[in-house]
Amino acid sequence: MNYSYILGLGSNIEPRHDYLVKALSELGKIGTIIKKSSIYETEAWGNKNQSDFYNAIIKFDTSLSPRALLKSIKKIEKLIGRKQTSHWGPREIDIDIIFCQDYIYDGSDLKIPHPQYAERRFILEPLLEIDENFVYFEQDKTIYDILFLCNDRSNIHKLDLIW
Repeated sequence: MNYSYILGLGSNIEPRHDYLVKALSELGKIGTIIKKSSIYETEAWGNKNQSDFYNAIIKFDTSLSPRALLKSIKKIEKLIGRKQTSHWGPREIDIDIIFCQDYIYDGSDLKIPHPQYAERRFILEPLLEIDENFVYFEQDKTIYDILFLCNDRSNIHKLDLIW
């Protein structure tokens, strides 16, 4: 069985761009990158006392179940150089599972959809870029509707970077 995911990627430790490129390359070894957004520079969310992030969203297909993908993501983050820091602290690389088809999961270490996706413009704007018709089935709202209702007013701008 193949699973279709929306993944969020982020980095706020230099070289931010390189970390995103490495993550994309490693994810390509365990699945297929269907589409990728531009890279966006965004204010840190939660703990704002840190450097700005580079964020992006990808559509990704793999045979890995959500739990197996989470295990692989943790290995990829470690391989790329992620070190354990404080909650919402600086990160070399962060890869989050945002959506998996019409799948809902509520575990202690994995929640699908990502619990704060609707509160974060750094997820919503890149997702709108790659799929303006995306509809989250449980709310029956388009990603545009969710972005319109989002209260996040942090700075975010699309970068002209190739990755």
